[in-house]
Amino acid sequence: MNREILFRAKCFGNWRYGSYVHFDKKPIYNCYNCNYKDFIVTNEEDGEHYYPITDLSSIGQYWWLNDKNGKKIFKGDVLFQEQELLGVVCISKRYGVSILKKKTTWSLINFVLDSDFDAGVLSDIEVRGNIYDNPELMK
Repeated sequence: MNREILFRAKCFGNWRYGSYVHFDKKPIYNCYNCNYKDFIVTNEEDGEHYYPITDLSSIGQYWWLNDKNGKKIFKGDVLFQEQELLGVVCISKRYGVSILKKKTTWSLINFVLDSDFDAGVLSDIEVRGNIYDNPELMK
C-alpha cells in the first residue's frame, strides 16, 4: 500500500505543504538559514524549496484520510459531523491518531471503523478549519 507522507506547517504566516526536515547541524545545501532548524521542503518545477518553519506548534502530518469534500485531514484540523463539533485531530500515546474534544479523547481509527468509510474518505466528516487559524471553532 502506498501512503502519501505529507506535512504542513506555518512558515512566516503561510501554510506550506511538503516534507518535514530537521537539521541538527548546518547542511551542505545553500538553503540553510542559521536562525531555523526546521523546514518544510517542497519539490517544484524550478527545484527544491526550503521554507523555515516559524511556528513549530503548527507542524502537522496528513493521516491518509480525506473529509467528505476531498480535503486532506491533518493533525490540528477541527472536524465536524453535520453541524456537530467532533473535535480536533491529535496524537496521543494511548489512542494513536485521535480526536480530542474538550477532555474526551477517542481513537480516530475506531471512529473510522464505525463510520461510512470508503477508500480513505470519511463521507460524513468535514474539516472546517484548524486550531491555529480558527481556534473559535473549538468553543
